[in-house]
Amino acid sequence: MDSNTKKYQYDYWRPAVAADNVVYRFDGKSLQVLLVQRGNDPYKGMWALPGGFLNEDETLKEAALRELKEETGIVPRYTEELFSCSGVNRDPRGRVISVVYYSFIHGGEAQAGDDAADTQWFNIYELPELAFDHAEVLQKAIESLRTSIKLSPYFFYLLEDEFTLPELGRLWSSVYNCKIDRRNFQKHWVAIGLVTNILELTQLPKSPRAPKYYRFNESAYLRFKKKHFFK
Repeated sequence: MDSNTKKYQYDYWRPAVAADNVVYRFDGKSLQVLLVQRGNDPYKGMWALPGGFLNEDETLKEAALRELKEETGIVPRYTEELFSCSGVNRDPRGRVISVVYYSFIHGGEAQAGDDAADTQWFNIYELPELAFDHAEVLQKAIESLRTSIKLSPYFFYLLEDEFTLPELGRLWSSVYNCKIDRRNFQKHWVAIGLVTNILELTQLPKSPRAPKYYRFNESAYLRFKKKHFFK
């Protein structure tokens, strides 16, 4: 050990650091979150968010993605840091500070691996009892999603690249746990230009009975976001 390394070693207490994942998907009817059944103590047999401890040679996001893949086999479409949790008694093994990440996928089945005994998708309104403080964490994450999803393209990370307006409506209803006026809802999304009819892009022949498929209009979203949220 050289003198410089020794010089900058401090005798401060160091907590453990973990990264946890709130992974969402939309199955066409409801918004779901991915949970793992713990294979080890503490809380063996209980459900929890996928996640684990940070390795010395990785970033928090790398840890979150690694743990998610090891425990469930899932590689998300999009991942974003959400918030941190630092409750003093949140883990019986000792002081653990956790950084929570959003992850979004469409489709995809999970497969238990590493220290997870099982994995399962749950409707966000039909959750089991959760280990640690994960019930509080998940509730906070859902509330954050409801606030931020209007300002972001998260809806479109949960849908297939091509989707129908009724699918978008069902996703909205599931996120906010509410009923919508279907006709006005669809007219609104088309009017603000955030979705584009595929037939208008491809100029394919139209069939009156065929469902109309749409794509997310990213350039329109960026203009809309700048106009409405950055005045």
